[in-house]
Amino acid sequence: MVPSKASVVIVGGGALGTSSAFHLADEGIEDVVLLDKGPIAQGTTPFAAGQTGYLTVDQDLLKLNQYCIEFFERFEERTGYPICFHQNGSLRIALTDSFRGGLEDRIKVAKETGDEAELISHERVMELVPELRLPSDASVLLIPRDGFVEPKSVAVAYAAAAAARGVSIHTGCAVTGLEITDGRIHGVRTAEGFIESQWVVLAAGAWARQFAGRLNFELKTVPVRHQAFVTSPITGVTGQEPVVRFAENQIYIRPYEGGLLVGGYGYRPLSFDMNQFAKDFEIASLESDPIYYQQLKHAASEYFPVLKTSVTVQERRGLPTIAPDGRFVASKTSQVEGLLIASACMVGGIFASPVIGRAIVDAILDRDSGLPLESLNADRFGSNYSSDADLRATCESLYANHYRRES
Repeated sequence: MVPSKASVVIVGGGALGTSSAFHLADEGIEDVVLLDKGPIAQGTTPFAAGQTGYLTVDQDLLKLNQYCIEFFERFEERTGYPICFHQNGSLRIALTDSFRGGLEDRIKVAKETGDEAELISHERVMELVPELRLPSDASVLLIPRDGFVEPKSVAVAYAAAAAARGVSIHTGCAVTGLEITDGRIHGVRTAEGFIESQWVVLAAGAWARQFAGRLNFELKTVPVRHQAFVTSPITGVTGQEPVVRFAENQIYIRPYEGGLLVGGYGYRPLSFDMNQFAKDFEIASLESDPIYYQQLKHAASEYFPVLKTSVTVQERRGLPTIAPDGRFVASKTSQVEGLLIASACMVGGIFASPVIGRAIVDAILDRDSGLPLESLNADRFGSNYSSDADLRATCESLYANHYRRES
């Protein structure tokens, strides 16, 4: 059974919720409870790609990303729990002059921060990724510190490390509502009873906006379908290949269990209102878009011809949440005292999860850890995007142009 009281209750056992739990416990905050209606990492988390691309020209985002990459590099040694971090590097590819400038900008940032990033020859590309075929005028940036994690292992490791530090984790425990008294969070109603708490972290993934709406709090985030596919093992794929990203075509490819994991953006974006689904809906049962997969495979096959004859063994699809400015949401809200939001992962929640957890701790402790967290404020949109249609259209457009915005 759930306890009757807690200092902090976290709703959601994905990467953002479990990271929040770990960070809270690691700071010595006691009586933290994490709840999820299913097992840990059941929602969108296990269907993510887990890329850890940190080098960006956005200075605030760069500082947040640096926290994340350093956190992943140290986590297993620090806690003893593996997150399956493969620091294979990444290749960012530009096919036209309009995108080559983005590569040069990243080289400049790398020099300023003391990191590595270099343009490499096509011969070097072939050594790193023998399956890749590029046009002769393509430019390729190697970022050695990039890589990927196995998403489910991250949330499971966070949860294990949090539990070892005293967090009480209750899976198979549905949250039925949040209670407010005089404008402040009073606690959480669950299928197993009521938990009194002055702090509630809403990390419910695609359902976060739905929960917030019950409190008359308009959370400006939208779940948007993201899809990828995994091939059967391919001769020559070793698992040591770097992540490959195409800015113009908005495609990413990385090794996965002897085959390739292929995903992309801009292909038939579609947002959802979670109220349209039944109460027992699970992300795993989300309807696929076969045309999306056809377009994605066709586009990726131009550069990875081996995909033309490959066998798809898994179709992945999830509902990452997106805010209308493309940034994360991780803060208190003035609309409901005691409520904190961990949302808007922008199709990068696994990599962003460390800094989301850090932001939640800083908000509860009311401290400044030196990270630029102001841009993650849940109230930053004010009365903008009050139209649901406008909000969804904006978020779908951001998703559709995700890599192009970064370049």
